[in-house]
Amino acid sequence: MKKLRNKKGFTLTEMLISVLLLGFVSIMVTVMTSAILSSTVTMREVAQAEILGSEALDNLQGQLRVAHSVTINSDNVTFDIDSANKGYVFSVNDEGKIVMEHKEDGEETKSELLFAGTSYGNLRVSDLHFVGDDTKNAIEIFVAVSYGDKTLWSGSVTVKPLNGMKVM
Repeated sequence: MKKLRNKKGFTLTEMLISVLLLGFVSIMVTVMTSAILSSTVTMREVAQAEILGSEALDNLQGQLRVAHSVTINSDNVTFDIDSANKGYVFSVNDEGKIVMEHKEDGEETKSELLFAGTSYGNLRVSDLHFVGDDTKNAIEIFVAVSYGDKTLWSGSVTVKPLNGMKVM
């Protein structure tokens, strides 16, 4: 009887090595894809934080620049829109949104500052403070935007109110 020795095909060792290599390549592709996707999300959040923070600074700067009067004390900045609308204060609410508060005759009103085209999503304003320099007749506004515990963007702008200011 003649023995059949077919040289076609793969040995068991060759097949195992091929499967191991294919598994290793699959794991590497999965890890790299995951890293790319997570960095894309982070870059998007940083970009949104920058937009939110910049628009907040622009809005605050515009409000304070044209205010009838501005008073800065250790806790906040108070401004009067005109001679009839006095005592407005900027603050950050529990949701991390900037609000403009007004108290008159014991009644308090709050309105959120909305920024065109910006969705807060998971972002929040984590820091808002004002520093007055009466020698320069200027206010430095500081804003920081966070995602959870991580500050993604912070910035500041100097404002010179057109109608003057006083630091207390």
